[in-house]
Amino acid sequence: MLSVSSFTQSLSSPPILKDRLAVAYERLSSGLRINSAADDSAGLQISNRLNSESLAKNQIRRNLNDGISYAQIAEGGLQESADILQRMRQLAMQSQNGIHSEADRSALDKEFQQLKSALNGIAYNTEAFNRLPLLGDNDLLSDNVPSIEDTFVKGANTNLRSGVRSLAYIPAGSSNITINIDSFSLDDDLQVFTRDGRHLIGTPLSDGVWSGNGISNASDIASRLFNTEEGYAQDASYNATALNTNGTSTYNGTTFTFSGDQHPGVTTESLTIDTTNEPLIISVIGRGNFNALVDWDSLGAPGSGTNNFESGPIDITSSNSFNTGTEYVNLQKTPVGLSDLELVATEITTYESAEAALAEIDRALEYVSNSRGFYGAKIIQMMSALRVNDITRENLEASKSQIQDTDFAIESAKSVQSEIVEQASLAVRMQAKSTDEQVLGLLDSVATN
Repeated sequence: MLSVSSFTQSLSSPPILKDRLAVAYERLSSGLRINSAADDSAGLQISNRLNSESLAKNQIRRNLNDGISYAQIAEGGLQESADILQRMRQLAMQSQNGIHSEADRSALDKEFQQLKSALNGIAYNTEAFNRLPLLGDNDLLSDNVPSIEDTFVKGANTNLRSGVRSLAYIPAGSSNITINIDSFSLDDDLQVFTRDGRHLIGTPLSDGVWSGNGISNASDIASRLFNTEEGYAQDASYNATALNTNGTSTYNGTTFTFSGDQHPGVTTESLTIDTTNEPLIISVIGRGNFNALVDWDSLGAPGSGTNNFESGPIDITSSNSFNTGTEYVNLQKTPVGLSDLELVATEITTYESAEAALAEIDRALEYVSNSRGFYGAKIIQMMSALRVNDITRENLEASKSQIQDTDFAIESAKSVQSEIVEQASLAVRMQAKSTDEQVLGLLDSVATN
């Protein structure tokens, strides 16, 4: 016979019912169908992979937008370069006109030369994100100035002529360089500069070797020596705060040991450099010939150094997925400096020179136009990749949602169902308890009578 207590216990809420209700509440509160690996181990693995793909698509979208901005800045610089070239072409055509005098052509050439400087400025100062050069090949040293291994014969005397020019450069990463010069009783002085115009080794601008070459102040040296054709940065300015005229000094982690200017009297000078952490430019200022004995243990790679940008392409990530890896849109830099456009020596002071300049400008305009077309095509390519990326990301999110997200209609129905069953169970249990008490009351009254 079923006892009252066992009957009441049988009507209590089953544990499985409570578990179902807890799961439903968890899914409704988190919005996720899978809250632990136990909920759906296979679904969890798939949703995690889809989530990784989706996050990658988000990052690729940002990368492609950065790439589009990069290309737009470069194309804008090229557009301005084209406008300058058009004006230079106008001036060359004007100078060709026979009505102009020599003074007229000289006046036209002044504007022509200033436009050339502006053209170089665009080439070497157009940057994205404050650091990435877009147009100019910033390896100006290896483009315009030979390395010491190309200028000097290692360990043997080399006879050269001095002057206001960049004689050679030492690449960053070079070690144990020794330089000895003999000026044959003339005043030829060794000088070492950084690309930004910092004077590290040599004689001050007040020395006669400089004035003998028409240089007496910072403005003179800036106009005569500090230009891109001599390997210097576009914004190079003279700075003598670290100048070593004799003895040992250290700059940017590099130690210099210099004999100093020995003229008059001894006409040999010697310099030892332990290691170079940035490219250094060598000049021998004077007005004669000298012998140079140069040696080194090792030389760094051309274009190396923290203060120099590497030539080469920019790779913009266009896609990434498991098993296939990353794909890129390649953006080559476009050198459009005066040397790249072969406009360094152009001038329009005569009819003949204006005619020659016109031919060079036409070739430069064609090159710049083709380069603008290149960037335009790359922008279209990246915009197309961006659209494909966004469509793929949208589909990935939909797939992930189907696996991972809570179906609120189903879970709401389950929770309501579980709540009804639980409340019905409680009601039945309360009714059973009430009936049990009535039976006991009847029995008690019978026993009393």
